[in-house]
Amino acid sequence: MRITTLIDNISYLPELRSEHGLSYYIETNNHKILFDTGQSHSFIDNAKYLNIDLSMVDIVVISHGHYDHGGGLNDFLAINNHALIYLNKDAFNDYYSKNNDTLKYIGLDKDLRNHPQIKLIQSDTYVIDDSLVLYTAIKQTNLSPLGNGVLVEKRGIDIKGDLFNHEQNLIIREGNQCVLIAGCAHNGILNIVQQVQTRSGFHITHVFGGFHLYNLTFDQYEDEERILMLGRELLKTNAIFYTGHCTGIRAFDTLKHLMREKIEYNSVGTIRNI
Repeated sequence: MRITTLIDNISYLPELRSEHGLSYYIETNNHKILFDTGQSHSFIDNAKYLNIDLSMVDIVVISHGHYDHGGGLNDFLAINNHALIYLNKDAFNDYYSKNNDTLKYIGLDKDLRNHPQIKLIQSDTYVIDDSLVLYTAIKQTNLSPLGNGVLVEKRGIDIKGDLFNHEQNLIIREGNQCVLIAGCAHNGILNIVQQVQTRSGFHITHVFGGFHLYNLTFDQYEDEERILMLGRELLKTNAIFYTGHCTGIRAFDTLKHLMREKIEYNSVGTIRNI
């Protein structure tokens, strides 16, 4: 399995574009998968530079209904007319970030909801095939991100806190490896790992995704002790973590000091062979 980071908040190569967003290109024995698209066309430009042909992608997974993970969908559909695109049934709801009394729409393009390539997942666990399974309905029981507090959704005429029912996570099984791919882990990366592992019955060996320890709206990190608490719990899972995006570089540095070889950062262009 080969996982290439097409979009992250950080790029150390001037030829590759970065933005606040996430996108992975994943090659398995049987599939070419795109997990999230970032917020713009940049993931396609980066793929071209890295000699990745996104027109050959057969499966797309959008982790949740925020622009920095599905904003590039229209651009993808312009170059690929056959891939099946999996989103949660709630992914096209009205999502906002809240700064005092100001609301900013951070959702997806609603015109895409009925596109023929898009499949809306209705169930908490959805089996794509023997090697790919989607999991949602994660309970926020332990160390959920505090930055979730500024994220809201419109339900009827009311604005309420986002419940993140629209967030889904991908498990990929190949050989002896069981890889979890998350987006922002709004439901808490520890909760996701523990509950997916329990529900699937498989030991997760590797985890990719953001941990949402950085609050973009207020440019704030979670406090260091809480980050260390998370790191100590993640070490108990015995998985290897590859993170970036909404984890934030300062939070990553704290986790790296604690977790050492059990955690790495995925900047744009990083390739991991699992």
